[in-house]
Amino acid sequence: MRRRARSGDSAQAVLETALLIPIMLLLACNFIALMVQASVQEQLDSATALAAQSRFQAPTNSLDAAGAECCPDPRCCQSRSDATSLRTGGLPVGCRYAAESFYGTMRNAAFLEWHKGPLCLSGGDSGAGSEPARAAQPYPNSPLGSEVSCVVASRGGDGTLHHGFLDRTLNPPFGLEVVVCDASARLDFSRTPLAWGVFWAPMLHAHAEALPPPFRQ
Repeated sequence: MRRRARSGDSAQAVLETALLIPIMLLLACNFIALMVQASVQEQLDSATALAAQSRFQAPTNSLDAAGAECCPDPRCCQSRSDATSLRTGGLPVGCRYAAESFYGTMRNAAFLEWHKGPLCLSGGDSGAGSEPARAAQPYPNSPLGSEVSCVVASRGGDGTLHHGFLDRTLNPPFGLEVVVCDASARLDFSRTPLAWGVFWAPMLHAHAEALPPPFRQ
C-alpha cells in the first residue's frame, strides 16, 4: 500500500510540473516582452526629442540644395531596410537635421512596423481641434515615406513664409510657434524570439515639442 501511495504521489508531481512549466515560461516571456516594450518606447521618445531639438542646430530659413539627401551614409539610416536616403532638396535644412538625428538614434528597429508619413510639415494649431484647414500640411516635395514627421517653420526660396506649429498653451491667446515631431510604430513580437509566447502587438507613439531659443533650455 505504501509503494502504491508513493508511486501515485510521484505521478501527481510529474503531472503538476508538466502543467506548471509552460505557464511559468509564458509568464516569463510576457514579462520580458513588457521590458522590451518599455525599452523601445524610451528609445523612440529619445529619438523623437532629439529630432525636434536638432532643428535649432540648422541655420534659420536655410534650405537644402537640389539633390541633397538625408543620411547619405547608410550607417546613419540603418533602420531603413533598403538603406536609401530621403531626398531633402529645397526643404529646410532643419528637416534633414531632424531626420538624421532620429535615424541615427533609433537603432535595432527591425521588429517595428512604422507608420510612415511626410518628413517635413508646416503650420498646425493646438487650438484647431480636428479642423483639417488648420492642421499641419506637408511641404511641397517633402518625402512621404519618413518614419518621423516634423513641423518646421521656414521661409521658402520664393519668399513664402511657412509657419511652425502654433502652441496656444504657451502664451494664450497668441501662442508660440514651436517645432513638433511625431513618430509611430507597431511593435511586432512575431519578428522576435518571443513570438511563441507573446500574442499582442502594441502601438508605440512618441511626441516631442521643442521651443525656439531663447526659451529652449
